[in-house]
Amino acid sequence: MNPGHLQVFSSEVAYQIQKYAFDYLDAPVTRVNSADTSLPYAPTFVEEYLPNPAKVIAAVKSVMYR
Repeated sequence: MNPGHLQVFSSEVAYQIQKYAFDYLDAPVTRVNSADTSLPYAPTFVEEYLPNPAKVIAAVKSVMYR
């Protein structure tokens, strides 16, 4: 699967949410995607490259204003 497809999909979802639900949002939409670089070969780098629970938690905390 091409990671570019997922990034285009997440961009479209974020756009649609902000377009149609802007008045209901308390914070901007934040996307958690893979890193903006080529996919590394080392397993430890692959784990850091892909979205993971730590990145999701950091994104949630960034929009919770706490």
